[in-house]
Amino acid sequence: MQQECPAGEAGQACPSSAPEPIDPVPAAQAALVQQLAAIVVVYGRPDDALEMLPLLLKTAGHVVLVDNDAQGSAALADAARHPRVGYLHSANRGGLAGGYNLALARLRNDQPQVSQVVFLDQDSDPSPLRAFMDDVATRRTLADESTAAVAPAYRDRATGLRGRYIQLQRMRLGFYPREFSDLRRVAFVINSMSVWRMPALQRIGPFNEGLAVDHVDTEYCLRARQAGLACYVNGAYEFAHSIGHRRKYRVLGMEVQAGGHPPQRRYMIGRNTMWLARCWVLREPAFAALCLLRLVYEAAGIVMAEDHVLRKLVALLRGAASGLVARQRPTT
Repeated sequence: MQQECPAGEAGQACPSSAPEPIDPVPAAQAALVQQLAAIVVVYGRPDDALEMLPLLLKTAGHVVLVDNDAQGSAALADAARHPRVGYLHSANRGGLAGGYNLALARLRNDQPQVSQVVFLDQDSDPSPLRAFMDDVATRRTLADESTAAVAPAYRDRATGLRGRYIQLQRMRLGFYPREFSDLRRVAFVINSMSVWRMPALQRIGPFNEGLAVDHVDTEYCLRARQAGLACYVNGAYEFAHSIGHRRKYRVLGMEVQAGGHPPQRRYMIGRNTMWLARCWVLREPAFAALCLLRLVYEAAGIVMAEDHVLRKLVALLRGAASGLVARQRPTT
């Protein structure tokens, strides 16, 4: 029976703010669902996170919403009325890395059955997650104790380009083609939509809160590599994702993309990139060279495809100088 609105016309149903009903999980998948938890870090636009919640609850046994806004969102807190949803107000302490660490601590304390964790932010479309998790190659790889993480490929919403994944050795690196449809070992995965084994997360340790946002995932994958653990991308699946406000342009006949980040974010990119090069140059010389190429790539994109060119270039260079010489360095 519909509830009538006190101030409305007779027979008129009251608008409801209750979340969309969650379809029951098939019994055969229930055990796998209980093993997976989702951590969603939200910074602005809480509605985006709330929209993905019903879909996540079909695939994950528990969802932790980490609110990184200073004031916090009443709507996100209200979503935690669902018995399989938790809410944490991190207020951006430690940035993205701090949100991850807070949520992982909560899962270890409250959800000891969780053996896999998928990280998300509101810039990703999680609709392929269920099919990705049901895939035989994904499941087999996550069952391997030498695996750190498996992820689907991402495709940038603004440019339509797939992410370019890297093969890394100590003294050399290579790039996979953007398009592939099999499972491949890669040096790095972006955190959003990556599924990590909980034993690997415990072995690697907390995310580096000194980095806050940029290269949090890069540094974590490096530490996984040092621990003898591998990261993979299953190219048979992809998800839409937004990183900054990317713009596509061509150089030497190749399609590439500029990041579109504002000056303050360019400072952080410059600082963290140079700090990582400085920190890892002896252990991973090829990676340190990649960091320097990243700074050149950022600068080229600013010049070729963006506005406020001088401000962004100055911010990038100031950040790189800080990462190179500053005493105050990002720390775990």
